[in-house]
Amino acid sequence: MNLLTSVPKTLKITFGALIMLLCSVAFANSVSAHGYVNNPESRNLLCADGANYDCGAVIYEPQSLEAPGNYPEGGPPDGKIASANIFHELDAQSEDRWAKVPMSSGAFTFEWTLTAAHATDKWEYYITKEDWDPNDPLERSDFERFCSIDDNGDRPPFTVNHDCVIPDRTGYHVILAYWEVADTANAFYNVIDANFDGEYVEPGDPGTGEPDPGEPSDTPAWDANETYLGGDQVTYNGNIYEAKWWTQGETPGEAEVWELVSEGTASSNNTSYLTYFYSLGTILK
Repeated sequence: MNLLTSVPKTLKITFGALIMLLCSVAFANSVSAHGYVNNPESRNLLCADGANYDCGAVIYEPQSLEAPGNYPEGGPPDGKIASANIFHELDAQSEDRWAKVPMSSGAFTFEWTLTAAHATDKWEYYITKEDWDPNDPLERSDFERFCSIDDNGDRPPFTVNHDCVIPDRTGYHVILAYWEVADTANAFYNVIDANFDGEYVEPGDPGTGEPDPGEPSDTPAWDANETYLGGDQVTYNGNIYEAKWWTQGETPGEAEVWELVSEGTASSNNTSYLTYFYSLGTILK
C-alpha cells in the first residue's frame, strides 16, 4: 500500500506547506548571510553609494560577494577576485577606473558590517605588492598577506573590527579583505581601492580611464507607456532619472521609484533586476 495515499488530504497540504516554509527559511538565511567592508569603503560599497558608477547589479547587493573559500588555493579565478566571479563589472581594472579612499601605512582598524553573522573561521587582509601593475586584472600573485585573525568557528557580531598594520606603500594600491566562514565552504571577498598619497580620488570614465567629461548621452526620453526595470535611465524635463525598481506610468521627479541622477547628462546603465536575480541564483548554487 502506498503510504502517501493513505495520508488525509488536509495533512498532505499541511506537510506541503511546512516543506515550502522550511525552503523559504533556508533561502532567506542563505541570501541574508552576507557582509561588506565599510571602513574604509570597499569598491562594492562605493558602487552602492554612487561614488563608483557603471557597476552593474552589485549596487543592489554590495554584501553578496560570495565565492568558494580556501583562498588563495581556492576561491574565484585570477581576474575575477574583485567580483567573486559574480558581479563582473567589478573586475575592470585600470589606474583610473575606481574611486580611491585616502589611507596611510601603519596601524589601521578595518570594519565590516554584516547583514547576518556566519560562524567564522578567519579573516585575512592582503595588499598589492609594490611592483604590481594597476592596469592589469587582479591576480593572486599581485597580493601579499599582512593581517590574519582567527575566529575558530565563533559567530561574530554584526559590526566587526580588526586592528592591523598596513605595510609601507605609496600611491594607488588595492587591499583584499577576506572573510572565510566556518559553516559553509564559501567566503566573502571585498577589495578596497586605496590612495596612500592621502587624498580621495574621483573615479575615471569606465570606457577610457579618464575623468568623465559629462558629455550628453543618448538616454531615452521617459514614456508613460513604457515599462522600466531597476537601473534603467530616462530623461524628463531636462533631468536624468534612474528607476529603482519596476515601474510604468509613474512620473520621474514625482514618484519615489525614480532617483535623480543628474541635471542633463548621464550614461545609460540599463542594469535590470533580471541581472540582479540571476546573480542571486549564482550565489545560491
